[in-house]
Amino acid sequence: MAITLAEASKLSNDALLSGIIDNVCKESPVLQIMPFIEIVGNGLTYNREKTLPTVGWYDPNDPWSASQPEYDQYTAGLKIIGTNADVDNFIRATRSNIQDVQVAVVESAAKSVRHEFEKTFIDGLGTVGEKDFTGLDALMPNHDIWVQDTVYAVGDKCRKIAGFNGYEYEVTAIAGDFKSHATTEPVWPVVEGATIVDDQVTWTCNRSYLVSMGANGASLTFSKLDELMDKVQGGSPDLVLMSKRSMRKVKDLARAAGIFLYTTHDDFGKPIELYNGVPVAASDWILDTYTQGSSNVASCIYAFAMGEGALCGLSSPGLLQAEKVGALEGYDAMRTRIKWYVGMALFSKVKAGRLIGVLN
Repeated sequence: MAITLAEASKLSNDALLSGIIDNVCKESPVLQIMPFIEIVGNGLTYNREKTLPTVGWYDPNDPWSASQPEYDQYTAGLKIIGTNADVDNFIRATRSNIQDVQVAVVESAAKSVRHEFEKTFIDGLGTVGEKDFTGLDALMPNHDIWVQDTVYAVGDKCRKIAGFNGYEYEVTAIAGDFKSHATTEPVWPVVEGATIVDDQVTWTCNRSYLVSMGANGASLTFSKLDELMDKVQGGSPDLVLMSKRSMRKVKDLARAAGIFLYTTHDDFGKPIELYNGVPVAASDWILDTYTQGSSNVASCIYAFAMGEGALCGLSSPGLLQAEKVGALEGYDAMRTRIKWYVGMALFSKVKAGRLIGVLN
């Protein structure tokens, strides 16, 4: 069963750990609501639904056709994030009448862990040789456009050259010299599962996570924000996450339309703004410097559902940990180590979306 950090804090008898978790959660719209599956081992291999089985209508005594769903298999590993909170014993003994120095140092360390998690949640690579986990940008990549007369391998992906049609194309078969057509771009299908032969390369059409503001980006509109939220199927997103610049634009659009975003409050009493009933929040780690065509000042907006069948955190049992290391050898100081064996998985392709090319 998946559990949020906030719920884990309630179940902890360790006052220090509960305080650290509260400090980590209260300023993070992601960590407040993100559930974590506790796993045994250093990673999780899971299946992500790719295509559904076909369904038909039948008369009595009709033969029934066989159809099986297709899945892509992924592995999400646990990664180690943490820091040491060291407190000099002299400072702790002589300044604690003014401020609890140990508490202040541990709170600062917890804040650093939160910052690094939130940054990795967006831009983590999670590739071989990297120490971080896979973030949203890597889980929902913006693939390169198709290139003529180019060697491709099975599993490579691309998008069409002109415009964006809401689909991506994956190489599922190759022959001969493994090259795409020397001059002519394929007429791309727009039906999921359909194939197109491109000289020696066969492409299969797949649903894309992406919604685009255009080849060179454009200013955000409510219509595009609605289109992004529609990428999440089987219910509404649990969160729409954007840069602070994009958040200001949403508020500008609301004021221009003569409306205001509805506001509620989180578990810590902080206000949360809602768009169409869905929480919208700003992240310090979503950049406004992505490249989209001729623009290098574009941003992204993310919408996702959270849970065991959607976007979900992974953790070792116990989630975030506070280890009292104690006295340091060679130093007159006490150490508390904050550590977390953590990862992230996206279990379904229809539970997340990414809007690219968002300008001011």
